[in-house]
Amino acid sequence: MNSLPVSTTTLTASPLPTRVRARWLSGRTRFLALFSMICCLTLSGCGFRMQGETPMPFSSLSINIAQNSQFGADLRRAIRAASPDTKLIEPRDMIVKASDIDESQDSEDKATIDRIKAAKVLKLAQARLEQTNESRGTRIVAINAQGKPEEFELSLQFTFRLVSAKDQIILPETTLSAIRSMPFDDRVVQAKEGEAATLFKDMQRSLVARILRRITAPDITQRWETLAKLTPEDEDEEETVARVTAPMTAIPPMWQNPSLTPSPVTVSPE
Repeated sequence: MNSLPVSTTTLTASPLPTRVRARWLSGRTRFLALFSMICCLTLSGCGFRMQGETPMPFSSLSINIAQNSQFGADLRRAIRAASPDTKLIEPRDMIVKASDIDESQDSEDKATIDRIKAAKVLKLAQARLEQTNESRGTRIVAINAQGKPEEFELSLQFTFRLVSAKDQIILPETTLSAIRSMPFDDRVVQAKEGEAATLFKDMQRSLVARILRRITAPDITQRWETLAKLTPEDEDEEETVARVTAPMTAIPPMWQNPSLTPSPVTVSPE
């Protein structure tokens, strides 16, 4: 039997003409550009801003929040990252010379040395970030059928201001607050104390970010430039504030976590 010849045909994809391919790529590029523009407009409209450097207008800054507290360390780290050209003036970096101490002062007295260092900081810093008030607390917001706490509300408040070396107000006293809710079980008090400490740390990080956004806002730069243009006569009329004299080295009570268990109640024998 004779076999029938079988013809095979190879299909090959013919390339697009150069003009058509260039037109297709050009249309795709325009689409991607338009899509990117829409995304940018949408993000800017909702207040999104990429993190990065947001320089402050002054070249040096002092902070009266304790360096040995977690909050103080986090705030300093954030300021250095956002405004690397702004030098932080710290008391521990001050060198006390013999000529800085009067004959009536004790050169071995730590309080005297701390006051001299604080005075040097005030002279060197162009601006001061001052903590004027703070509070953190716990509040029972729900109880169970036995009258025992079932849910706590943790709160953190921080009041600060920004002033110039001449005690002029750059940013008036501003209070920021943070609140978190936490379920409670008196059978695992120690674990709940740890959970509360974690929530307080989270609130502190939130406050650091909010403080940084506030002190790097455009109106701070505008206010600083306005103060720089004041004449001596205008400076006399400018409102000033009293300096905060709180110690800069001790950890304030704010950064110590409050207990979730109530203190014993003293019963009077009468």
